[in-house]
Amino acid sequence: MATLQTLLSQQMIERLDLGRAVRLVDRYVTIDDLFAIRDRLIGSGRIGGKAAGMLIARRILVSEKGETDFAEVLEPHDSFYIGSDVFFTFLVNNDLFRLRLQLSRATNISHEEFAEVEKRFLAGSFSPTVMEQFRDMLAYFGQAPIIARSSSLLEDSFGNAFAGKYRSEYCANQGTPEERLEAFLRAVKLVYASALNPDAMTYRRARGLGESDEQMAILVQRVSGRPYRQWFFPALAGVAFSRNLYAWTDRIDPTQGMIRLVFGLGTRAVNRVGNDYPRMIAVSHPQLRPETGARIARYSQWEADLIDLGKNELATRTLAEVLEGRDYPNLHLFVSLMKDGYPADPWTSRLEATQEEMVLTFNKLLARTPFVRRIGEMLALLERAYGHPLDTEFTAAVDEGGGVRINLLQCRPMRLPGTAGPVTIPEEIPAERVLFRSVRTISGGLTAPIRYLLYIDPERYACIDSPETKKSLGRVVGRINELSAVAEGRILMMGPGRWGSSNIDLGVNVTYSDINHTTVLVEMAREEAGQVPEVSYGTHFFLDLVEARIIYLPVYPNDPAAEFNRAFFEGLPNVLADLLPDAARFAEIVRVFDLPAATGGLSARVAADPQGQRALCYLDN
Repeated sequence: MATLQTLLSQQMIERLDLGRAVRLVDRYVTIDDLFAIRDRLIGSGRIGGKAAGMLIARRILVSEKGETDFAEVLEPHDSFYIGSDVFFTFLVNNDLFRLRLQLSRATNISHEEFAEVEKRFLAGSFSPTVMEQFRDMLAYFGQAPIIARSSSLLEDSFGNAFAGKYRSEYCANQGTPEERLEAFLRAVKLVYASALNPDAMTYRRARGLGESDEQMAILVQRVSGRPYRQWFFPALAGVAFSRNLYAWTDRIDPTQGMIRLVFGLGTRAVNRVGNDYPRMIAVSHPQLRPETGARIARYSQWEADLIDLGKNELATRTLAEVLEGRDYPNLHLFVSLMKDGYPADPWTSRLEATQEEMVLTFNKLLARTPFVRRIGEMLALLERAYGHPLDTEFTAAVDEGGGVRINLLQCRPMRLPGTAGPVTIPEEIPAERVLFRSVRTISGGLTAPIRYLLYIDPERYACIDSPETKKSLGRVVGRINELSAVAEGRILMMGPGRWGSSNIDLGVNVTYSDINHTTVLVEMAREEAGQVPEVSYGTHFFLDLVEARIIYLPVYPNDPAAEFNRAFFEGLPNVLADLLPDAARFAEIVRVFDLPAATGGLSARVAADPQGQRALCYLDN
């Protein structure tokens, strides 16, 4: 038990399956591992959930015998740990402890108020002893890029992943020692401040953790990758799950897992960004994909996140710019060449094509290297050891001989949706009571009666000229979400494209705290406007929906199979001004219906069958 407490907090132990946690640590973690942590520990305290999960998973992989010798496949991690006591001392010494208590007890904090909290944290300072340890660590790393990753005491535990709630900050780490120290201090303070951000506070309260002594440790890691021209990035990065909840054909075995793969830094694998789409890979059938033909190019990755060493910053660049010279190592494994609107895999490593003709498909990587086999075996070993489905983050590289190296960055228990089995879809619903159908569902369940329906019409959204108006809509949605009457009566939210996208042209810009009381979240597609629901499985946003037990459905109104009842949505009275009088100016765009009041006592219900890939929303008594 002493070994376990060295790695994890007492709260985390209490909320874990204690027998499982003790068994994992006692079986795999050695005294040498603890000495290695001590030698890299800055300050004192615990190292937090993210760091512990990464270390335990690595020990499992190198200890268990299988087809692959993971001691040869795993890249060694190069990490330091800022202990949780440094966070506590920082709060006390900078008069922030009382602020933390106030915010923990507050009902809500706006994003504008949190910006002021960040300023308070950025003005703080560390003790001379900790500052000296920071300098020693940065001297060790030299000018290699690093990342400061949140590793709170409750993070990555069973049932409480905190996915994306706290910050991770990249440091390009270029310049003089003092410049690098200043940038690193800013990164650490921003991670500390994120413990009080609105999404994190909402998440904690929803899980009964509002009063828990949540302290923030930090995992400092050398960024995986290699320099290329003026940039630094890994060739491959992504997330991998030991269970596949998005089996788009019955040929796929869900128990073998799923990979969400990108070129460059893994930020694009866990966030919903722009017009980009990662490669979704079913481990059981890696060369199958949801798209076919010319649509493959449209639903691919066109930009990469990377570290710009010249500008000393995290940056996003188009693939055409990054790959301009077509001399990136093993590029032929990653791209296909568009010919007459269709992708074809290159015959040789010599690419006779323009940047416009290249599209990231990773086809030859999947067919000619052991990449998927290695990831699949890694997922199987970890799930067997944990006795629970798992969610991992990784980077990878391919050498000249086609060998694959993997850097396992994170491992945490994976929460499965509340209903993964068959759900019976009612068949005898009168047409006038059907609101819509979905034939592309990936989460399921049966809802209780839903009183409110929030509807943002995709066509009206696309006609909004003002970026400020589009940005404001997310806050309006968030305020509706906070209303006690809405939470008690339940609400179904429907909107264009991708909820939570960083690109406001593609969807409503909301965060977790804006939609956490939603029963069903529907993404509507107008393909001609680019408002296409992304298959968000694997993103932090999707994990939020799963943990909050929110049913997620994409709906294509122009698809005859959707049976979208447009007349119903256009004909009901809008109660937005009644619920939020000061938001009445948004009533042309944001429509909120009180269904029982408007229909003579009927409420909405949703039945979603993830196995049959069908869902129905209908009116019922």
